[in-house]
Amino acid sequence: MFTESMGIECGCVVGGAGPAGMGLLFNALKSGTLAALARDGLIIVDSSPTPGAGCLGDYRITANSVGDVFLDCLRHPALREIFEPLEGALAYWRVRYQAQSALPLPDIGQLLTEASSLFFEHIVNHYGVKLWHSSTITQVVADSEGYEVWVEHEGHLHCIRSRTLVLNLGGRQDSQYLLDGLADQGLYVPPSASIHSADRLLRMNSVQLRQQFADALASDKGITLVGGSHSAFSMLENLADALEFAGLKTLNLVHRSPIRLFYESAEEARQSGYVFNPQQDVCPVTGRINRSGGLRYRARDVGRAAVERGRVGNTGVSVRLLSTREDREAVQQALADSCMVVQCTGYQPRLPVLMRRDGSMISLREAKGGLDSDPGGCPIDEHGLRLHGLHLFGLGAGLGVDPSLGSEASFDGRIYGVWQFHHDASRAVIEAVLERLRYKSREIDVAAPNLVERLENGLPFLFPGFAGIKA
Repeated sequence: MFTESMGIECGCVVGGAGPAGMGLLFNALKSGTLAALARDGLIIVDSSPTPGAGCLGDYRITANSVGDVFLDCLRHPALREIFEPLEGALAYWRVRYQAQSALPLPDIGQLLTEASSLFFEHIVNHYGVKLWHSSTITQVVADSEGYEVWVEHEGHLHCIRSRTLVLNLGGRQDSQYLLDGLADQGLYVPPSASIHSADRLLRMNSVQLRQQFADALASDKGITLVGGSHSAFSMLENLADALEFAGLKTLNLVHRSPIRLFYESAEEARQSGYVFNPQQDVCPVTGRINRSGGLRYRARDVGRAAVERGRVGNTGVSVRLLSTREDREAVQQALADSCMVVQCTGYQPRLPVLMRRDGSMISLREAKGGLDSDPGGCPIDEHGLRLHGLHLFGLGAGLGVDPSLGSEASFDGRIYGVWQFHHDASRAVIEAVLERLRYKSREIDVAAPNLVERLENGLPFLFPGFAGIKA
């Protein structure tokens, strides 16, 4: 149900139709809750003309999951008829034929884009969902009743009044975040060094990387990467592959947490000669080693070679692994001697302007690796107040570890991943959104008799928010 008086009113806005947003929508259809989600109106807003994969396909790296994990997101009886046309798509067969391999992200991105196109066609036609592609959310205004979502769409600025808002607009890397994190450890980057985002560099081919690092290679200064995640080791390999024959000899990689490797089981880890802590590194639910925080597949191979041989993969480029906890002086010296520093320290959420009805700005509280939020992705602000009806769980936000779903004890970050977005992470968000929509429906049911009585008696109309009914 959509109304257009002083703007548009609906029950839910999904801002961002990348891997996280699509995970929620896919999961809603699979779980039979999409009809309830769309009952009071569901609008999907995305900046891309072809929503579905976000920026996933732009990165020139391999996925940290095998192809079958992504295919599993498309497997369900409720999705079978929708995705039948995929069997004639090259992107589908490219992934299916290499289902047990970690594939390049552009292949995964193409698959998710084509699947999402079929999915959108279905839910728009069968559930009355509105899809606003090529549109940008510029501002969100919060009050006790919900959210005003301001959107640039088809050349006009629209105001959508929504009870709930699921906001996953992707992530960003802020160099100040890196500087602040190093400063907290008593470390600094010299003013002469330039800071570059791995998010941008990971989208470049070898020719572009050589152009980007030409001045660094011509100087006697070093190149230092900061971070210890999948993207850090992917960046390490991309630079070594692209720059070795242009003269690159050595790279520095500065990390705070220990470099951990992922294994499917304790037996697999032992066979590989990997030493792990059975109390801290084993997921009690799955038995996997470093399930949440370990390097996987190609990044694991690069990480293992770096740890054991001091080399980047099969290249001749050496790498110095420097811990901010154990090699403090060496870390500062490496930073001081570098002309380029590459930020591989994760993401912050990309957000529109957030404010309250009184004009005060809203700043969301952060936790390690993302936002400080409850199991349904509902965040709190800098004052510790929860923003009910707002949910974020995508890149830069993440979700905290749920003991019932499992993780290793040594992991204290936030949970990410396409499979998680399509399953455990979005399940809690769907439940929270539907509960809020049901609560509003109960308010209306209770308020309706009073409204009729007031109208019959010629008394002025009172909106629920002014009648003492609170969210």
